[in-house]
Amino acid sequence: MPLPKRKNMSLREQETAAKAQCYDWNTKHEEGITVTYEERLGSGETIQTKTSGKAFVMCCEPVIFVEDVSGAVSLDHCTFVAEIAAA
Repeated sequence: MPLPKRKNMSLREQETAAKAQCYDWNTKHEEGITVTYEERLGSGETIQTKTSGKAFVMCCEPVIFVEDVSGAVSLDHCTFVAEIAAA
């Protein structure tokens, strides 16, 4: 069953959901993977970069550090990019 949207949750529920999202991300992805992210969600303008740490919770929001960006970015704005191995 999907969780309700964060804005309809209490702060405690938001933090719990963010921790679960970070746990899932960190379980599936190693540090240093390639991701795309949008500074403004839904803008369609993506930036490709690599993660430089594990996902964590900051102010009840799941975030991650990426290369060439000062500060953390929202995990909701990040998408894993599968890297194709050279033949």
